[in-house]
Amino acid sequence: MKIENFQSQVCVCAASTNLTCAKGRAEMGLNMKHNILVCYKSTTGFTKRYAEMISGETGCTLMNSRDVTARIISQYDTIVFGGRLHAGVIDGLKKIRKLITKSGGKTFVVFATGAMPLEAEETIQQMWENNLTPEELRQIPHFYMPGGLCYEKMPLPDKIMMKAFASVMKRQLRHKENKTPMEQSFEENISTSYDISSKEYVKPLVSFLKDRK
Repeated sequence: MKIENFQSQVCVCAASTNLTCAKGRAEMGLNMKHNILVCYKSTTGFTKRYAEMISGETGCTLMNSRDVTARIISQYDTIVFGGRLHAGVIDGLKKIRKLITKSGGKTFVVFATGAMPLEAEETIQQMWENNLTPEELRQIPHFYMPGGLCYEKMPLPDKIMMKAFASVMKRQLRHKENKTPMEQSFEENISTSYDISSKEYVKPLVSFLKDRK
């Protein structure tokens, strides 16, 4: 091999190595700066919208939970997961919980979205107790964000299930005295699509995350 060709190849390799190192340093800097991952599982769009609001307010990394792996989670200090309530269960929570257990040592934050207004405090508390263990309730910051209903985007089995749920909720509210305007609206509209989501509902979670950055 000629000397000049050898020197040329050495220069190319050196340049490539420097580029790789620079990229690695940049990625490390990015992870250090944005060490919070916001991931979500959404079916009708409410959870995705809230996740986008949270990411937009904080600058945190945003990902669909289907793309999240244990390797990705290991790059972040704090994991925020959001999922819709499906038959009282936070959709996707089981998968993310397993991935975090594999990675270990993470601050885990959960938010759930549903059709219930915030005034349905007893129902919301019962939902948390059904989804998180007593220890998790103490250790995991958790937030509920009213979304609404979008029957047009629901899979058929969900529509049938939702009709049954609507019947139960309407019975509970029917006998409640001094209902709030939101509860009255919920009782009247639960059988149809509606949207009660608001940017106001992300503020407590956003404040929590900003305090950690």
